[in-house]
Amino acid sequence: MEKLAAGLAGLRWSMGAFPLDLIVSRCRLPTLACLGPGEYAEGVSERDILLIHSCRQWTTVTAHTLEEGHYVIGPKIDIPLQYPGKFKLLEQARDVREPVRYFSSVEEVASVFPDRIFVMEAITFSVKVVSGEFSEDSEVYNFTLHAGDELTLMGQAEILCAKTTKERSRFTTLLRKLGRAGALAGVGGGGPGGAGAAGGGGARPVKGKMPCLICMNHRTNESLSLPFQCQGRFSTRSPLELQMQEGEHTVRAIIERVRLPVNVLVPSRPPRNPYDLHPVREGHCYKLVSIISKTVVLGLALRREGPAPLHFLLLTDTPRFALPQGLLAGDPRVERLVRDSASYCRERFDPDEYS
Repeated sequence: MEKLAAGLAGLRWSMGAFPLDLIVSRCRLPTLACLGPGEYAEGVSERDILLIHSCRQWTTVTAHTLEEGHYVIGPKIDIPLQYPGKFKLLEQARDVREPVRYFSSVEEVASVFPDRIFVMEAITFSVKVVSGEFSEDSEVYNFTLHAGDELTLMGQAEILCAKTTKERSRFTTLLRKLGRAGALAGVGGGGPGGAGAAGGGGARPVKGKMPCLICMNHRTNESLSLPFQCQGRFSTRSPLELQMQEGEHTVRAIIERVRLPVNVLVPSRPPRNPYDLHPVREGHCYKLVSIISKTVVLGLALRREGPAPLHFLLLTDTPRFALPQGLLAGDPRVERLVRDSASYCRERFDPDEYS
């Protein structure tokens, strides 16, 4: 360390200071830097020489501490997405306000009309849509819904469709029981000759208006018209979220499958990290509120007692830094000093653990 410290003490610094985003984009990392004249950064003194280590994307889940009754009392904390500790889902306030509901058809969904629903099983449906009331042109409309699809309900409408023989079978049976099957043939063919036409392949399709539920499928980002007669299982909660009610899960698994905000419990003693600013304790409850992604620059202050890790958010108001003159001029001695500093820090600092 003494030799490295002597080399760092002999550095000459650039007269001008550079924004951190420019240093990250133009310089090969890691590199050496120090605060520019008149600049301020929390935890960094004007005497500190920094090793700008790397630029990273951090994704964290914002959480608040809860007390009994699910009242927010604690400070806001950020839990990294890769945090290895496990959480257990608690009963959610929204489950009391909006109990989970299940449906077995689109018509049942339309009668309640929740804001959104989830498909609980794979569903396929086909209907022949007619171009217009006086047109013979038709097109078969097929759609497939996957288990887990999230549908936002947008409204209701009617589509003109060609009714199939199966759809008319109940009406035909009723007429036969009443002895009026011949009347049905007359309707289909327009007179006595229509009976023969109805039996052949040249019969005109019977048209009718079919009520539909208009939805937006978030998986495909497409609008769908779901006929009321479509059968299938739907729910106001996703199947993945319902499965998460049991067991213990990482924060990544929770935010991927459960709609935030959500209340969780720490069921067992979690792993500790020396860089934690807020210890997550066994038995504590938290409300996971939102997900935040930010770009950060990892750095280390090179001090005699050892490298002190720190980080800067890559924002427009980030302090400016001076660079070694020799590094800007391509001096191989300064480049080797950068490599030695990086090697010294690599033995004492794990960036993944810090992140």
